[in-house]
Amino acid sequence: MLLESERLIIREAKVSDAPFYFKLFNDPDWIKYINNKRLNSIEETEVYLEKILSENKKLNGLGFYTVVLKENNKPIGETSALQREKLEYIDIGYAFLPEARGKGYATEATKLTIEFVRKNFNQKKVLAFTLPENKASQKLLTKLGFTNIGLQNIFDDEEDFVFEFTF
Repeated sequence: MLLESERLIIREAKVSDAPFYFKLFNDPDWIKYINNKRLNSIEETEVYLEKILSENKKLNGLGFYTVVLKENNKPIGETSALQREKLEYIDIGYAFLPEARGKGYATEATKLTIEFVRKNFNQKKVLAFTLPENKASQKLLTKLGFTNIGLQNIFDDEEDFVFEFTF
């Protein structure tokens, strides 16, 4: 996947992005709202990325992607579009470094990801999940036109709010 907006490029993640992902995965908000990958070095992050990149190749265009600023080619976030086994529809996700938040980048990247799914996959809707305490993510999803359809246990460890966006 290679997507572009006025300010952003969404591209395949690279092993050379490991310093960025190490920082993102160890951001307190990532750990609080997404998960703790327990990666303790850039080298461990490289190994993790190699695994993810290998898995992405099997997903027919879906997977995890790096969001970079066009102006300086600097990674600022990640986005994903995944078809999980127990879900009927593709789910999308996003995360950004603290310095990239509050600037509309997550909105811009998520719009691009939704449009990518709409154009390339036979889906009537896309899903997104967020923990009940992640008010910022809920606000963004609502702003984009998602509807909160309630709490569900998606990932076996805790309940998430499930949001859906219908095309």
